[in-house]
Amino acid sequence: MKRDIRSINFNLIKLDQENVRFGGDIAQNQREAIELMLADPEDAKKILKLAEHIALYGLDPTELQLVTPDDEGNYIVLEGNRRLTALKLLQRPDLCTQEKYYKDFLAAHNEIARSFPSEIECSVVATREDGDVWVELKHTGQNGGAGRVPWDSDIRDERRARQTGVESIGRQIREIVRDNPEIFNEIAISDIYQIPVTTLTRLFASKRAQDAFAVFIKDRQIQFKYKLVISAPSIEFAIRMFRHEGYNVNDVRSDDDRKTFLSHIPPELSPEHLHQQSIKPTTTPDGNPTGSEGGAGQGSSGGSHSGSEDDETTDSGSGSPKKGGGNGQKTKAKGSSKSRKYLIPWSLNITNSRINEIYRELRSMLEVERVPNATAITFRVFLEVSCDDYRSRMAHTGSGVYRHDNNKPLTEDDKLAIKITSVAKHLESAGLITKPESKAISRRAAGTQTVGSVDHLNQFVHSTASPPLPSELKDVAEEYLPMLRAIWP
Repeated sequence: MKRDIRSINFNLIKLDQENVRFGGDIAQNQREAIELMLADPEDAKKILKLAEHIALYGLDPTELQLVTPDDEGNYIVLEGNRRLTALKLLQRPDLCTQEKYYKDFLAAHNEIARSFPSEIECSVVATREDGDVWVELKHTGQNGGAGRVPWDSDIRDERRARQTGVESIGRQIREIVRDNPEIFNEIAISDIYQIPVTTLTRLFASKRAQDAFAVFIKDRQIQFKYKLVISAPSIEFAIRMFRHEGYNVNDVRSDDDRKTFLSHIPPELSPEHLHQQSIKPTTTPDGNPTGSEGGAGQGSSGGSHSGSEDDETTDSGSGSPKKGGGNGQKTKAKGSSKSRKYLIPWSLNITNSRINEIYRELRSMLEVERVPNATAITFRVFLEVSCDDYRSRMAHTGSGVYRHDNNKPLTEDDKLAIKITSVAKHLESAGLITKPESKAISRRAAGTQTVGSVDHLNQFVHSTASPPLPSELKDVAEEYLPMLRAIWP
């Protein structure tokens, strides 16, 4: 179990000329090994960065070079060839084969020249084979916990907070939500801890989001333009989008991404709208107008106060939760069917593998806003194959599906509108959907100028002048949902 750690003369430590980084190449000598290590400009840039870091901070005390002796009294590096290359170039910048980086290596060399190590501590194994298990373990991921387990975004954020004494914007938002249960609902408080803190920071640190949520950053602390209760509904809605509508960090990376993300928040939940509602004059019993005091005031920074645009002074984040609008009622962030990222976010138990693949694409791959054409066409296919599979299954149970118009057995060749209506009637008779649901689905499918009718869906396949609208597609999917849930319980 004891490791063989030795201080070895630097000049005896050699690059591995059979390094897997070289692909199929084998370096003929040490100079060529350095050349191959620097062959990719991006790799060369990273090795320069490593060399500059070593010149500034020294060698990483948590990492040792893994070496094995050769027949000539030297030691071949099995693990740590990038570090050794950086050291070789710090010792002799003239070995750099990427001309544009020579001056940078020379500058780093000048920084470390007087303190360049003559010996390097290394961990020694007897043979290359003895080192293979450790090299592979280091470079092939977590390996169930045996390998390196990287910090997730929350741990990295906690580390930075301890080092700097300043919490990230995302962590501040979390704590504000957590510390104000009289304003935020239990689901939002639970959900926000399932969103990576770096995702929250990326969103709330942006100017566009700060305008949308009526917040601003002062002295690295998040502050609210109005009372927290005014901003809470839109924040809750954003939390819901991340946790229940399929959105993630990729949807808030760029300013355009954030613009699209924020556009899904209903206007009636915007802080500016709620603020205006809160200051509308109301009438007292004696007929005199009076202003509501629910909207403006000092905001919250998770416990501290900030000045708002009004003169009124209020409590911090927890202040006046019952005055979110002019009617004295707290405004709640209800889910919007049109805010979801994917057409079918609902869980369906699909037993047919081919149909399940189509369902998975609609649920987690085809973003409605980005690819509405592909989404619409795939949804039409999903409806038809679902009806066909249900018809086939029922035929095998002796409870066949019959056409609603002539009571003949439903076939694969029947039109989709007939399939949907007939399947809906069969599900209704089996007590799997209600009569109003069956009627709504049948009316939707059989319509001629109706959004979501089979004729309408067919236009997306055959017409060159009928592009689908994402918002309409989401409404249509919800209309057919009772049937789909009954087919795939």
